[in-house]
Amino acid sequence: MSVVERVVPVTGGLLQVRLYQPPVHSATIVLNGGFVPESIDDPRLINFATALAETGFLVLTPDYPAVRALEFTPTTIDQIVGLVSHVRQSSAWCGPRPLALIGLSYVGTLSLKAALRPDLSAPPEFLGVFGGYADFGELMRAVFQDVYRSDGIAVPVDPYGRSLVLRAVVDHFDPPPAERDRIREVTLAIGRRRPWEPWGEIDASITALSPAGQACVAAMRAFHPDRAPEQWERILREFRNTIAELSVREPAERLRSRLVILHSVYDHILPCVGSVLLHRQFPASRLVLTAMFTHVNPRLSPALLWSHARELGALSRVFGELMALQG
Repeated sequence: MSVVERVVPVTGGLLQVRLYQPPVHSATIVLNGGFVPESIDDPRLINFATALAETGFLVLTPDYPAVRALEFTPTTIDQIVGLVSHVRQSSAWCGPRPLALIGLSYVGTLSLKAALRPDLSAPPEFLGVFGGYADFGELMRAVFQDVYRSDGIAVPVDPYGRSLVLRAVVDHFDPPPAERDRIREVTLAIGRRRPWEPWGEIDASITALSPAGQACVAAMRAFHPDRAPEQWERILREFRNTIAELSVREPAERLRSRLVILHSVYDHILPCVGSVLLHRQFPASRLVLTAMFTHVNPRLSPALLWSHARELGALSRVFGELMALQG
């Protein structure tokens, strides 16, 4: 297997794409990674893409600028459409071979919206949404919960999603213009900090801000929609167009791909109810709710494997469908 870098013309310029190439391939996967600043350099995505390529798929991982910059924008949907169209037209990458489009986390729903676009003349045969959402406005609100609950399972909510929303709406907290970008960086660092990690560097970054900058950070950390409903309504009004463009409101008749929705009931970033709602919107889809993962990391133990034998069967069928694309 070889790994090479290429560029593809899409909306907004040239899109960097990493190709994982087996010696021969009979099917292609466009694998859209999660919403993290590492983008295609995320080790988890690299491992997943490598494993898929080792089974015989040509795998492309696109480096969407807005994903790397952690910006919520429908431009990424346009770029997914452009990439899929380009891949379809490339005899070396896909041509008449079957195509799968798999999106992870937040980008899973963007991948779905791209596949639903009428201007995408040749949608993928297989469409995987692994950990998505249905309504972006509801997702913005959900990340401020302390716990996600589903069928008696309570999952403490990771602060990462909250930090992404807060850094997107930073201007509602009066940041000093000269410190706006630094405050966004601090907000992200707070969201990505693990419970066992020290606060030293983050505290030092906050202390280095001006008093007005520190007050802005403090206000963002204290913010909750329930405690500031009027401010939250202002935020939603400002983002109403983005919410509409990033939410799934297309009719089920638009779906032309085999849709598989996979979500963990232990997901601590995106609540699994979002995928349940997607399945209701697209009843022809297959929904698999699993306890085998958190957001992306496995929760494997002999006891878990034994007690979830049927679930393992469901997961194997999902990836069996994917493998069937190779003929």
